[in-house]
Amino acid sequence: MQEIFTIIPPWQMLVYAAIFGALWGSFANVVIVRWPLEMSVVRPASHCFSCKKEIRFYDNIPILSYLVLRGKCRHCGASFSPRYMLVELCMALLSVGVANITLLAEQSTPQQAMAEYFIWFAFVWALVTIAMIDLETYLIPDVITLPGIVLGIAANAFILPLGWMEPLITAVAGYALIRLMFIDGYKLLTGAPGMGEGDAKLLAMFGAFLGVEGTLFALFAGAFQGLIIGVVMVLIRRKDGEQNEPIFEDENSTDGENFTKPDARFRKAKIPFGPFLALGAMEYYFAGHAFLTAYLNLISQLVGI
Repeated sequence: MQEIFTIIPPWQMLVYAAIFGALWGSFANVVIVRWPLEMSVVRPASHCFSCKKEIRFYDNIPILSYLVLRGKCRHCGASFSPRYMLVELCMALLSVGVANITLLAEQSTPQQAMAEYFIWFAFVWALVTIAMIDLETYLIPDVITLPGIVLGIAANAFILPLGWMEPLITAVAGYALIRLMFIDGYKLLTGAPGMGEGDAKLLAMFGAFLGVEGTLFALFAGAFQGLIIGVVMVLIRRKDGEQNEPIFEDENSTDGENFTKPDARFRKAKIPFGPFLALGAMEYYFAGHAFLTAYLNLISQLVGI
């Protein structure tokens, strides 16, 4: 292992990481499309949903095939969503980022670096997959979050520095916090849950991987960014009619008016929270300490003033 790290230049490691990430991005696309349809992610092989023709291996090369075919099926010309290429590209870039933090870390042994790379790559892969599924279906799959909780606690117990106790306690507390305050508690006050149980399990997965600090960062960063996007969407869609249906539910009032008040529309905003939580978790992993340092410096300056 030590010899491999000595022979391979750092730039080649990053290239291999990009290829590895793009390949797993292709598999993420399979999960994103098939899980909501309750289809197997193994069989049948990749195929066009329009003409049902199997996609050959040379037409299934991540990123490259989409560009060469201009996002269309070779057989019937049906268009494929740009999301396929974007997810593959995103995973390639995230893999390079994880490799830069783990594989190129001078303080780690090669074995430790490789183990940490695969652990954190699995984490960001899960976040991207969950975010895309939640965006389209408003559902977060247990088949990813529950194994993720186990993996995160086990990884910290044997490989990562947090140990097992903090991730375990944070995972339980994170789930309980969302469940009690934003699901059961919110439903008790308003008659409808403010968040889904999938969000609670996702936060538990954060606790298993990131511990207390990372989970709190992801929660507050995700909530802040989600609030900004939500307000922007409300302002953009302050028009009547069906234009608002993809974002808002029950827009039209029952008394014949075509437009409800902005405050009522805001309460009915239907925006998935999972993608913003996932974004907050990735922000913490890649730059959390820099964010926290800048925040604390800002607070100290304000207090000093």
